Amino acid sequence: MSVLLVQPNYERTRRSGAWLINPPIGLAYIAAVLEKNGINVDILDANASNLSPEKTAEKAKKYDIVGVSLLTPAYNFGISLMKKLPSDVLKVGGGPHATGLPEELLRNGFDIVVRGEGEFAFLDIVKGKPQKKIDGISYKKNGRIVHNKDSEPIDPNILPFPARDLLPSNGVDLPYLSAGTIYRPWSPIVTSRGCPFNCYYCMKGIFGWKFRPRTPDNVLAEIRFLVEKYGVKEFDISDDAFNFDIKRAEKIMDGIIKLKKETGREFFLRVSNGMRVDRVTETFLKKMKDAGCIHIAYGVESGNQTVLDKIPKSITLGKIRAGIELTRKVGIPSISGFFMLGLIGDNRKTMEDTINFAKSLDLDRVSISLTTPYPGTRLFEEIRKNGRFLFNFKNWEDYHHTSGRIMFTHPDVAQPKVIKYMYQKYYREFYFRPEYVIKQISKIRSLGQLQMMSRGLIAIVKSTIKKQSLVE
Repeated sequence: MSVLLVQPNYERTRRSGAWLINPPIGLAYIAAVLEKNGINVDILDANASNLSPEKTAEKAKKYDIVGVSLLTPAYNFGISLMKKLPSDVLKVGGGPHATGLPEELLRNGFDIVVRGEGEFAFLDIVKGKPQKKIDGISYKKNGRIVHNKDSEPIDPNILPFPARDLLPSNGVDLPYLSAGTIYRPWSPIVTSRGCPFNCYYCMKGIFGWKFRPRTPDNVLAEIRFLVEKYGVKEFDISDDAFNFDIKRAEKIMDGIIKLKKETGREFFLRVSNGMRVDRVTETFLKKMKDAGCIHIAYGVESGNQTVLDKIPKSITLGKIRAGIELTRKVGIPSISGFFMLGLIGDNRKTMEDTINFAKSLDLDRVSISLTTPYPGTRLFEEIRKNGRFLFNFKNWEDYHHTSGRIMFTHPDVAQPKVIKYMYQKYYREFYFRPEYVIKQISKIRSLGQLQMMSRGLIAIVKSTIKKQSLVE
């Protein structure tokens, strides 16, 4: 039995601004579980190789089972690929979009959809377990769609390390690069799964609400492996809630400090997926700095308390400011904040509040997204019931929060033209302040930092000057 796992090509998405490529660690985890069970598996990263569905199908058609991981912008690629594969190839879809809209995939070429975490459900499929006995999958039977019960959350400590060796450059160097990468080789690392908070725009169908941490020893073993085998110099912690258990996070930092002394290797850390700013302490942040942390991103979202409460973010503006000030005091070199415009309750004044709040914080960078209701989120269902989508649901590759496109209207959200204006104003007012520009230039200490700043400047200019369509 031969298996191919496919990462779709997001080339259209890169043209819209997100041109940097991250290794498909989720597929590498699935591949590692298959290999551990004696199954021959390959990974084809069509994104890294910039392959079309036709060229991907040419490579995929020789396999018995083809699994595709689908974020929402990859839907069209996945459907096109499935239609080009022979009928005797078992076609399996997984990932956030598949979990959110499994029926749509099953009606358009997929044989089975894995909802939620994919490692053991996919293993059961490959081993030929009867479909009715596999938790967490959807499939067609006698012309109707069957949804088996959800699978139980996986303890991430029982999983083997991701099979990075199946990726180009072992998944640690070009063509892989993230927006903030300074040192190479680099690697994302996931130290926990699940987030107990309930923001309405987050997709909970994969990792769920329960915080499931890897032990510090398990995390440190993977870091040691990557440093010693591949010479990794920078780690990007990609968790949804890395510092939810702050004592565990501190133990990981202590272990990294000790590991550096033992190995004599220098490497750095970034936390770019967004930590909770209300769950930091001076002790924890000092440990992060001593461990080599060079960047922390915080999820702020809005500068208006009423809007934050509607998310519900379960945080206050005062705690956000205090956490960022503490991070700066400790000496973390780079701090960024995630913000969103067009949230439920957003009007011109609340978005002005968000812009002014961002400018009042001592941030090196901000990431501003237009609120996007992804399938499978509570926000998606809210827009279905009480709002209206400004999207024809055909060109899914344009459906992502970095596209600059406004996807919906809602009675409790400002009109699209107002959101568009505030979105462009945000970038101009934050990044083109003379005091901000001077401060950032003075921080450049390496070629890597200069390259990172240049990439960011290009993205900012594109986001500011390009004409953006409001509707499809």
